[in-house]
Amino acid sequence: MTATLDLRTFRAVSVSGFIGVQTNIIMPNPTWQAAMRKRGVNPSDVYLDGWAFGDIPEPGVDPSTTRLTRALCFYRGSLPNPYDRPIEGVVVTVDMNSAQVVNVADTGIRPVNTTTSGDSATTRAAPKPLIVSQPDGPSFKLDGLAVTWQKWHFRMGYSWREGLVLYQIGYEDKPGEVRSIIYRLSLNEIFVPYAIPDPNWVWRAAFDIGEYNLGQYTEPLQAGIDVPENAVFFDLVGPSDQGSAGGITDLPSSIAVYERDAGVLWDRTDPSSFARDARGARELVVTIAYVNGNYTYASEYVFRQDGSIGCYVIANGTTLNRGFTPPDQDSDYDTVVNKNIAAPIHQHFFNFRIDFDIDGTQNTAVESNLESVSSPYGNAFTQNETPLTQEQYRDLNAATYRRWTVQSATRLNALGTPTGYGLEPADTTVPYAASNYPPLVRAPWATHPFWLTRYEDGELYASGAYPNQGPADDGIQAYAAGHQPAVANDVVIWYTAAFTHLPSVENYPVMSSERIGFQLEPDGFFDRDPALDVPPPS
Repeated sequence: MTATLDLRTFRAVSVSGFIGVQTNIIMPNPTWQAAMRKRGVNPSDVYLDGWAFGDIPEPGVDPSTTRLTRALCFYRGSLPNPYDRPIEGVVVTVDMNSAQVVNVADTGIRPVNTTTSGDSATTRAAPKPLIVSQPDGPSFKLDGLAVTWQKWHFRMGYSWREGLVLYQIGYEDKPGEVRSIIYRLSLNEIFVPYAIPDPNWVWRAAFDIGEYNLGQYTEPLQAGIDVPENAVFFDLVGPSDQGSAGGITDLPSSIAVYERDAGVLWDRTDPSSFARDARGARELVVTIAYVNGNYTYASEYVFRQDGSIGCYVIANGTTLNRGFTPPDQDSDYDTVVNKNIAAPIHQHFFNFRIDFDIDGTQNTAVESNLESVSSPYGNAFTQNETPLTQEQYRDLNAATYRRWTVQSATRLNALGTPTGYGLEPADTTVPYAASNYPPLVRAPWATHPFWLTRYEDGELYASGAYPNQGPADDGIQAYAAGHQPAVANDVVIWYTAAFTHLPSVENYPVMSSERIGFQLEPDGFFDRDPALDVPPPS
């Protein structure tokens, strides 16, 4: 089953389309050709990977007057998966406006692997078929891009920049009454800095969404690989980088919606009769995947029958590797994964923008912290709740089990407390780069995981509207700079989930999926457990 979202009128600015540039501009360059031949590599066997310019200056080039792109080199030959075979030490900078190479940086020759294919020589025995089917069709209903399932109501949308966006998320607590929870939810930005202190690495700190318009790199999803056989797919249509002359870009099977078994929903046993009263759980998943260079990212939103929403990113692909010759001065900053190939330590920061509307637009964000208190028995601790009265950022605190809840300022539950939804953080990390590291200065949202702002038109992107070669003071830092009052207001939460990737040998030549995210859970939104009415199996 397939539906179509037409984006023919959507317009975007992109830095893609680098293939023609790399062929027509870089490959004929004599300096670059000489750098390849010094490494024993035929220039025609090289794959060039275009990157946004980043924040580290290029001597003699004013980035404020032109559009710049940098290119990395990998050995392609006749083999697949060129990211397995880095050509270390050479980075090319291209002026995209003048279509000229402005610099070929060469920091020294290191061995180039020209044989690894990235595949296994043998294949294990396949498992027996696992069939997922719904003979009566899915339990969810579609009205265009509006979805209803198990009292959940929401709309799906798509942005050439962010990719999948969910709108108007609500819950039908009573027949005919859909209570609002979130107006707009999206994965807003990705920041990936690397730890190698080398001139040809220090600028590598990708802003995968803002610099590249990640939504345009949507990958067709496949049943049996990305999603189960019962998934419903949605096709997308977007603009060409070449404007009207390029026609449209078809993105087939881009979004998938499906139900899956989720084990036990709840379970209780009568202590006298031992009669068991339990329910199995069903989840609704909305997912999309994007391929940008060596990495593949997938967004996954999971709607549950207990009123919670899981927000996740799944990362896999190939580590951004480098060639080296032991002993190498940079060996403290990476892991050797193959002969003469190392995978650098790096970090991933995923920012989500959550425009809450808990029972309307008048909301207040509340922070809770646990602390020990004195008692005769030594066991007491309590929760302190503090309203966040103005726009600001906050840090996690494992010592106080810090959490945040967004509460309605206009509606109370049956117990007389504000209705609300809590944000339950999962494991995360802090950035380890110096505070004045230029890419990090442009990503203040990565230095503090929780930001609170008031809704304002146009404030959609944590890294600002134009982060590619954009100013460091744009984006969320500017949005929160006024410290405007935020109590009983239309509040927006910006939350960053993150992990530090310490590569292992098992991460080469391909990485298994890594999942990172958080949960949104009802906190007084309902008068009782909303999963209580889930029927037993028939």
